[in-house]
Amino acid sequence: MHFLDIFSKTELFFVEDMAHEIMLTNEVSEIFGLYLSPQDSREIIITRNTILKEYGRVEVDIEITRKIIMQFCSSPYLQQADYMETIIEIQELFHYIKNELDDDIGDDELIERLADLYNHKCFGVLDLLKGRETEKIIQQYRFGDEYDQDPDLEVDEDQVESWEDTLWDQ
Repeated sequence: MHFLDIFSKTELFFVEDMAHEIMLTNEVSEIFGLYLSPQDSREIIITRNTILKEYGRVEVDIEITRKIIMQFCSSPYLQQADYMETIIEIQELFHYIKNELDDDIGDDELIERLADLYNHKCFGVLDLLKGRETEKIIQQYRFGDEYDQDPDLEVDEDQVESWEDTLWDQ
């Protein structure tokens, strides 16, 4: 048996083991009408591994992925049809920000912040979170600005309605 065959089988075992751990999050997410199938769970892990390689990052477990799922599954903006894809996008966004900030922001803080922004400033529009809000996070940490939690911040209601219309039309 060749070394690459052994490595591939070992990697497959780890993917299956991690996918099983991801499936355990269904106990909570099902309360919100969301469920990850075994195939969804494997896809999340395989994509996670690719993201880690691309960003030159190492994780010894799937705790970050699990925390992302647990934080986001209660979002009123997540739908079953885009659940897996959103988790994958958030994973990538998480690692992008961690790299940009040289890990200066804690994992839990970043996950909570992403969920807060997704729900309260982006109203479930992932492109806003990946663009405008991500850059704000990076700029605030690089230049020492405080996190903007001003509840009186003006929101363009016409823009929100446009995003909601787009979201519901999908």
